[in-house]
Amino acid sequence: MRKRRYIWLIIVLGFLHVNLYAQAPIQQNVLAQTLSKADLFLADIEPEQREDAYKNLSQLIESLEVIREKESDDDVFLRKVFLKTNRKVLRRYSLFSDFSETLSTGNYGCLSGTILYSLVLSHFNFDFTAIELSDHVYLLVENGESKFIFESTLGSRGFIANKQDIENALSGYSERSMINQSMAAVASYRSSEQASSINNRIGLRELAGLQLYNKAIENFKNTELILSLEHAEASHELYPSVRIKQLMQLLVNEILYSEGLTKEVKENALKNYISHVRENKISQTK
Repeated sequence: MRKRRYIWLIIVLGFLHVNLYAQAPIQQNVLAQTLSKADLFLADIEPEQREDAYKNLSQLIESLEVIREKESDDDVFLRKVFLKTNRKVLRRYSLFSDFSETLSTGNYGCLSGTILYSLVLSHFNFDFTAIELSDHVYLLVENGESKFIFESTLGSRGFIANKQDIENALSGYSERSMINQSMAAVASYRSSEQASSINNRIGLRELAGLQLYNKAIENFKNTELILSLEHAEASHELYPSVRIKQLMQLLVNEILYSEGLTKEVKENALKNYISHVRENKISQTK
């Protein structure tokens, strides 16, 4: 499966616009690396959708490379990266949107917007950290002595550079209500302990885990219990956090007591869950 995705990646790179990184093999290699990282967020979609996602991401990066060639000031360039990405891709806030939908339609949530900015910043080799809260995720970007916040849900106001504005934003994040605009999964199912304590510094792998977690929650809301558990287990593989573990336990209980599932389906789900627990050495007592 993973081999097939790399074959698609090679095909897409071969069919990109002929002017993309013309006579710049080093840049072309960097692009390939960025698309490979993006594949982490595109693993469960159809090949044609993945190809479109690669193309759209490549076009965004191409437009930013043009800006980079003219702008040597990193801080100024970061601002232009944020605004250009916001204008070109992030069009409509939609709570449940995943990364592939953001690239194809412009619908985005705080998670998919943060994923997009993370990939772009990684492409241009900037240092950043994704901050996971109980109901939200955003980026802290550092460039030498300069610090910035990339807040995907605030439009052009989401690029925060002023020191006092950053302090105010960080204070607001720590005090934000659980019913604010938020990442759907994180806002919907949490323990009281988690609601007040989650403030994690995470990377691309964990962001991919949270995207699968969101899908698991959306499945759960639609009473698609088996699919929800599959997404939750895949999420836990990438990001073994407490709340993802708790979601899996909740889903197993829901499945076992469901009147709409056959005994065989329940037994298979439980068997797969037990296998996942053993492989990942998950404690069932915490």
